[in-house]
Amino acid sequence: MLIRRRALLAAAVTVSAGSVAGCDLFGDKKAQEPAPPPDVLLPMLHRTVGLRDRYAEVLTAFPALQDRLGPLKDDHAQHVVALAREIGVPENGPFPAASGSADPSDAPSQALPTEQSAALSDLAEREKSARAEAEAACLAAPSYRAALLGSIAACRAGHQEVLK
Repeated sequence: MLIRRRALLAAAVTVSAGSVAGCDLFGDKKAQEPAPPPDVLLPMLHRTVGLRDRYAEVLTAFPALQDRLGPLKDDHAQHVVALAREIGVPENGPFPAASGSADPSDAPSQALPTEQSAALSDLAEREKSARAEAEAACLAAPSYRAALLGSIAACRAGHQEVLK
């Protein structure tokens, strides 16, 4: 009888130790899972940062446009904040790199035109492209993102009118 108790006790200790060690093995499963893919709005965030920065460049080169373009640059700064919040990244960067192939709009910006009218035309083309991007994102987005993206698209359409 004594041997059976010792054998039973030894077996219980072995099973307990095995189950405790096994907990770590199951916990590591989470560490082996791949990281979630980057948010689909990340490229849009990067391009919005680029657009905001382009406005800043134009305003530095042509300070007389401050009254006309300053509010537009501020709108884009707010879009950066709103998109960063939606994605869940820090509002003031740095932002994670967008995945996929290199996007030309993520490349360093082209040289700023030296004439004010050319700079305004450049901004108008960028706004047109950005509006189309926001509209497409709004239509493809889940409903909880549609209001934000629709608002950004509408704002960019308004910017095009200001730049005419």
